[in-house]
Amino acid sequence: MLSQSRFIHPELNRLFVELFNADVFGNIRRCQGFVSRCTKEIHRSGHELASERIAAAIASMRRYNKYRLTYFQALLEQARKQAVSPPAGREIVRRPGNPMLRYARATDDATSVPPTSTQETLDL
Repeated sequence: MLSQSRFIHPELNRLFVELFNADVFGNIRRCQGFVSRCTKEIHRSGHELASERIAAAIASMRRYNKYRLTYFQALLEQARKQAVSPPAGREIVRRPGNPMLRYARATDDATSVPPTSTQETLDL
């Protein structure tokens, strides 16, 4: 287990040494799960990206002193979703005259929807 963890990530190896110093037989199944999950993450997203995610997950586990495989999996999944999420601060700009928007034909009527603050600043 220690040699496998050495090839995956140095932080994982340090975590295994700490866990094995505490209780070898009590933590061997947990460490097997960590190795399995790490290898799946490496195969899924590549070694460079997975290495960053693994290091962040181990740092979070150490911060909260919570060494559970389900928590580790949740941290990896959360890191993967954050990488996929769109950048913050991106706004939807609705330009007048788009026929696909609701109230598009009513822009000339008195019942039209007033422009949003982003449309007013665009001066379209």
